[in-house]
Amino acid sequence: MNAKTDQPADNPIAGPALLGSGIVLVWNDIDEAGREQFYAWHDKEHIPERLAIPGFRRGRRLRRAGHSPEWLTMYEAADLDVMSSPDYMARLNAPTPATTKTLAYFRNTSRAVCRPVFSVGESTGGYVLAMRIDRAESADATPEAYLRDVAFPQAMASTGVLACHLFASDQASFLDTEESRTRTFDVPAWIVLVEASTEEAAERAREWIDAPQLRDAGLRPRADAAVYTLEICRLGAASRAP
Repeated sequence: MNAKTDQPADNPIAGPALLGSGIVLVWNDIDEAGREQFYAWHDKEHIPERLAIPGFRRGRRLRRAGHSPEWLTMYEAADLDVMSSPDYMARLNAPTPATTKTLAYFRNTSRAVCRPVFSVGESTGGYVLAMRIDRAESADATPEAYLRDVAFPQAMASTGVLACHLFASDQASFLDTEESRTRTFDVPAWIVLVEASTEEAAERAREWIDAPQLRDAGLRPRADAAVYTLEICRLGAASRAP
């Protein structure tokens, strides 16, 4: 068994709710003039294009209406190597005309290529609490122990919570490509995602995740954490049933 791409279901690093050990997470707003263009491009071109790249297994886009950032997009891949593969780099360095046009409308963007640090749960949900965590310059602490030992078990014991994930951003987030030059974005140090079957369950999980223990350690959960609702989900060819 390939430990990087075919991890067993009980592996705590990348649980069965994830379809691999590499993920790209993108938060963004869209200028009002580009909203229709964004949906046409993202639904019919961008997500299918990404899922056609070898190693990409699932793409999801979620939205929180009236919130900023309004959209969260998640791409799961077999492993981090996919994120610097020749096929992926070829796409990033040759964006389509529609990609270049649409990215000009992006605002308030975060983009992180991530690895799972700790993941529990066996199902995905239609609602996802997404929290970005920054680290104070003087801090060397990580959120892993508190989330693994305290917050995630409490959340998972709550009805409606299906999975909890902690991700750390990777250096691949900072690769210089033609596509990355089309917009400015920041890279959060850590990301927590809580997947739930109801919006209420996802909201309840916030009280365990956004806790004083993190701030005491010099970690800074951003105030714009929100529960996003699934808009579209697409599987890569290798993830579809035969």
